[in-house]
Amino acid sequence: MLLKSKDVAYLGVLLALNQLFIILSSVIETNTIILMAAAALIVGVVVVEFGGKTGIIFYMASCISGFFLTFNKVEIITYICFFGIYSIIKHYIETKILNKYISYALKIAAFNISLLLMYFIVKLFINLPLQWWMILSAQVLFIIYDYAFTIFINQYINSIKPKIGR
Repeated sequence: MLLKSKDVAYLGVLLALNQLFIILSSVIETNTIILMAAAALIVGVVVVEFGGKTGIIFYMASCISGFFLTFNKVEIITYICFFGIYSIIKHYIETKILNKYISYALKIAAFNISLLLMYFIVKLFINLPLQWWMILSAQVLFIIYDYAFTIFINQYINSIKPKIGR
């Protein structure tokens, strides 16, 4: 996994953009989820450009720097537990599992595990009553997020990546 200096510079710019979205999610309270999703899309770009192993290292770097740079430490938990890691999970599920029904089932299972993990971690800090409709809404929103994520990555691969000239 030896990277050229051009690749390291590109990863540095992507990490800065990722951190900008994470910091803005703490500053602009009304768009937290959208900005976290945008930060996760940057991890998806790294996975597309450099592969899963580099994506994992990039994710870890973004989690560590995001933890130190963000103002709201509870919000970074959502990025660490779901948004950041989902790009990598999605990549490995979609490249290794060819059956689309099993792929969707695994992605939903990964989301529910992340949701459960986030719930128990956040519950340590704040009282969070959970209702059945919240869980159902989260499932629907996840399916929409997964679809939008796929559209973005396909758009990146088809339109943006050829123009970058990497």
